[in-house]
Amino acid sequence: MRLYRAIAVLGGVLIITPAAAQQAADKPPPMDELQRADQIYQFKKAAVSGAERGREIFYYKCWFCHNEFTKDVPKLEGLFTHSTLISGQPVNDETVKNQIRNGSADMAAYKYTLSEADLNDLVAFLREKCCWNSDAPPLNPAYPAR
Repeated sequence: MRLYRAIAVLGGVLIITPAAAQQAADKPPPMDELQRADQIYQFKKAAVSGAERGREIFYYKCWFCHNEFTKDVPKLEGLFTHSTLISGQPVNDETVKNQIRNGSADMAAYKYTLSEADLNDLVAFLREKCCWNSDAPPLNPAYPAR
């Protein structure tokens, strides 16, 4: 009802009051979980949360550098079995998340790209199931094998 008072069409010209503009800016657009594009945009095509969602984030954001074909990039398989990162910091959830957030001279930073939930799922994947096997990628959840 408030929206009707804030937006008026006069003579074919749309007038939006500052209050309506601020209300629209404060609230993100609604996402339709059934739309494939929204699932891809939110990295929720494979799973809603957890390590499987982290696998999808890894594929879209990490795999193109951290794969089995690169030579000068650290491999992430078994990351949590190491005592320290390349930076010398101990390997734990927070230091791995900070490395992903802030990047380094040789790595892109993702603090404006990945949310805290994205980082949690990505770290869960790195800890539990890492890494992506190019010869045997995971099955597409939209087409379950029978």
